[in-house]
Amino acid sequence: MFSRATLSKSERLGREQLIASLFEAGQSFLSPPFLIYYQITTLPEAVPVQVLATVSKRKFAKATDRNLIKRRIKEAYRVNKLPLYQKLISANKQLALAILYNEKKITSFNDIESKIKVALSELIKRI
Repeated sequence: MFSRATLSKSERLGREQLIASLFEAGQSFLSPPFLIYYQITTLPEAVPVQVLATVSKRKFAKATDRNLIKRRIKEAYRVNKLPLYQKLISANKQLALAILYNEKKITSFNDIESKIKVALSELIKRI
């Protein structure tokens, strides 16, 4: 069902209630340069994971810089999400996921991708 590496609108976390619940009641861990929040929950869409990527306005004043980093995070996640999806589908669970960029400089896509792989493998262990 989810063999294609896409990131559709239904796979993005957007409901304010879910986001608030994720940050209040969800679990988190640090996988530098990311802070990962996750919560096993029931999602309104029929997808295994809904994801949110965010970058601090305090650390990056320019919106273009924040958008660049968010695009890189979402692309790295999109390409490397399949093992997470397989784990959740086999366990018949749904997950709300937030990826917060927690560094003060812009990182290259290759670095972000390698760190996303590490963070996702850690997330798979914790589920």
